[in-house]
Amino acid sequence: MGALSFSFPLILGALLTLPLIWLLLRATPPSPKRERFPAFVILRQLKTAKETPDRTPWWLLVLRLLLAALIIIALAGPILNAPPASEQNGPIVIVMDDTLIAAQHWEKRRDALREAASEAAQANRPLFLLTTAPQQIPSEIEPMTGETARKAANSLNATPFFANRAETISRLALLDTYLNEPADIRWLSDGISSDADQDLVKALNQRGNLSIYADTTAPKYILRPAERAGDGMAFRVDRLNGASEAEGILVAIASDGRELGRAPFEMAQDELSRDVTINLPLALSNELSVVRIEAVSSAGAVQLSDARNRRALIGMVDRTERSAASLLSGAHYIQQSLSPYAAFINGSLDSLLNSDASVIILDDVGKLRTSETNALQEWVEGGGVLIRFAGPVLAEAAQDSAPTLIPAPLRGGGRAFGGALTWETPQNLGGFANDSPFSGLIVPKDVLVRRQVLAEPGGETTEKTWARLADGTPLVTGTRTGSGVIALFHVTATPDWSDLPISGLFVDMLRRLTFLSTIGPDAVNEGANLKYPPLRLLDGQGRLNRPDETARALTTAELLLPPSANRIPGFYGAQEAPLAFNAISADTFFEPISVSGVEIKPYVSAPPKNLSAPIIFIALILLLLDGIASLRISGRLRIPALAGLAALICLSAATLQDPAYAQPLDPAIAGRTTDAALVTRLAYIETNDSEIDNLSEQGLAALSRELHRRTAIEPAAPASINPDTDDLSVYSFLYWPIAPGTPTPSDAALANIENFINFGGLLLIDTRDDERSVGAGSTPEGEALQRILRKLNIPSLTPVTNQHVLTRSFYLLNGLTGRMNNNPVWVEADTSGSNDGVTGVIIGGRDWAGAWAADNFGRPLRPMGNGGPRGRELAYRAGVNMVMVAFTGNYKSDQVHTPILLERLGK
Repeated sequence: MGALSFSFPLILGALLTLPLIWLLLRATPPSPKRERFPAFVILRQLKTAKETPDRTPWWLLVLRLLLAALIIIALAGPILNAPPASEQNGPIVIVMDDTLIAAQHWEKRRDALREAASEAAQANRPLFLLTTAPQQIPSEIEPMTGETARKAANSLNATPFFANRAETISRLALLDTYLNEPADIRWLSDGISSDADQDLVKALNQRGNLSIYADTTAPKYILRPAERAGDGMAFRVDRLNGASEAEGILVAIASDGRELGRAPFEMAQDELSRDVTINLPLALSNELSVVRIEAVSSAGAVQLSDARNRRALIGMVDRTERSAASLLSGAHYIQQSLSPYAAFINGSLDSLLNSDASVIILDDVGKLRTSETNALQEWVEGGGVLIRFAGPVLAEAAQDSAPTLIPAPLRGGGRAFGGALTWETPQNLGGFANDSPFSGLIVPKDVLVRRQVLAEPGGETTEKTWARLADGTPLVTGTRTGSGVIALFHVTATPDWSDLPISGLFVDMLRRLTFLSTIGPDAVNEGANLKYPPLRLLDGQGRLNRPDETARALTTAELLLPPSANRIPGFYGAQEAPLAFNAISADTFFEPISVSGVEIKPYVSAPPKNLSAPIIFIALILLLLDGIASLRISGRLRIPALAGLAALICLSAATLQDPAYAQPLDPAIAGRTTDAALVTRLAYIETNDSEIDNLSEQGLAALSRELHRRTAIEPAAPASINPDTDDLSVYSFLYWPIAPGTPTPSDAALANIENFINFGGLLLIDTRDDERSVGAGSTPEGEALQRILRKLNIPSLTPVTNQHVLTRSFYLLNGLTGRMNNNPVWVEADTSGSNDGVTGVIIGGRDWAGAWAADNFGRPLRPMGNGGPRGRELAYRAGVNMVMVAFTGNYKSDQVHTPILLERLGK
């Protein structure tokens, strides 16, 4: 029947039974119709009529005959465009190039495999499938049935590799145990040449009759890596066949999926290569993640970009809550200065050290822990540039001890010009040393410095001074350490201390420093044993997917090798600055296949299609219509019910689609953290002393009851916290009792506590030694606190006054009363630029938990040191004020502007 054939043609003989089916169906009367019983009098007047059987309507008979015919035809196995019967009876062997080039026309190879599966099913011939792309674990070579091969064709996908035909030759030996006669061998080639092509042809010819199929006229493209072209990025588009003109578009995509730019290109006839430039502003080129040829589904048509393709990648360590958009943040001025020339990542110091950042900036960071110092020192010696800015925190740290990773030793405190207690005036900038990175820059006359952190005078400081003020004191000191550089600006990155951050000189100075890095775009990391975990991996179609459990981390040396089964192209390393591992390199061989002795055939244009499934579907629809028609004729189905049935069918069809579920990048959140995020709780840090921990829990529980009774805050039971393991970001108020001999927390715990303070939390540190303390460190609890504060990076402190927001947030108080009230309570000295102007830490020894603690009947557990019941009430009020500050910030302080606003409004 031309292009239509049947797998089981004898079944079509059942069509001769259709006349018999007609006779049976037409004699079947419809179901009796129900009538309401009339009155008896009317029933008497009815005349008896001759009853004759009713017949099925002709259109329903035709519908049922068509239904029967469709079922018979479907069972006969109709096939459209079925291939002619093969003269061979031996096994079928399919050698399939499942490569990144084959992915561009992948359906043609699937159709060829389905065709071979249909032949194997019809003639009951075994089928063997060998793929040529590299595999981590080579698949078994076993005989397959036609149905199994058809399923394999539907599930098989292209890989992001080129073919390894030499390995395929070695695997052919596994076929010899099954091949008792010459096989029908079909090589589904991707059309790309390799060194082992002729050897593979020879090996296949020895085992049967070989046919080679390839897309000799279909276009195939690869995209080679970028080269810098002025302000743009140049890519080379290569194609395999230049028989006709071609056109396409390169698309530049950011890591978040945004399209950054497009570059169209055209290729004339016989033109096989074309350079295409994508022009992007540097601010956008820093966000470049993927460049691909539009509408070409292949890993070969994709180039991944990472930090090594950019001018600079700068890591910002900002341990405050201030955002880069805030004019109070040094990060704002740094990023505004370098944003056209560099890309930025923000995070903890550990994450930045593990990233591909070439420059790390520390903005007013005073104390670095030993582990951080060692790791940062090693990173600098490996070629990184560390840029530091001074500020109140660094000045305070220099007064206590010598800060680490500083080019020259510093004097504590700071030097201010032009104040009421100083006799010097603000200073202009001086010159730059000849060996300084800033040599040759023009010094503006309108930049004044009002405050600075001084360096200890001496020969070492003079040698390391790269920029100085007019009076000769250092403005910038720097030193080379190993292959890297450490530089310190002795002023802040904000205009608080000087006009430098708002001058053009600031931009030039920062750019000069970033150029000193040897971990820049053209550098190669020599840490060959450092491993980078997989983040997103390319498949054969050029899509980035999450790695599965078989994906392995790669070393720097492995990232320089060609892709293989154990080295999958994609992104590796840290999420903030991943490394790109591409499937196509600048020297990838890309030539058309050329073999002798065998003709290369094209793939068929119209693959065979089995029509059984769609015919059965149509038959089911007719069966449904038959049922509806029968119910309607018998009076059992009314129009509203029919409409409801149609709506139900549509709804059922809509729900057949598989829902798509998003897969989170981050690990699952612990149940304890989730509960704390959903329910308001006060928390305390465990001390491993059961008596102190019990008192802390009872004190916070009593305070929570008072908060519930007096305010809108309704806390649940308090939580005990271990800063080594627990997530503190879900809490707002944290109570830390200091016990005698309390050990210094680990670096991880200190970092966790610092993040809690700097990002909006309120930490209440209570030494509980107020009646015994006569000075800092005079008690065992005080000694433990001093030991902890030496490791904890917090700003300078000042005694709390009765004008502080802590004394006005809910109740108007004269102080923060506890069980004892002998010594001052300390808070942050300057909170104008962080945490909405709210202190992140309160330190005292007044035993607040002891003042709050009560049993379940509300009876106090500890006597007040002074004040009696009135003192305990004031302690509760102090606790309420502290919690209100933790949850609401400085809204009370903002009310001081109310009279001014009312006056301006004329109220």
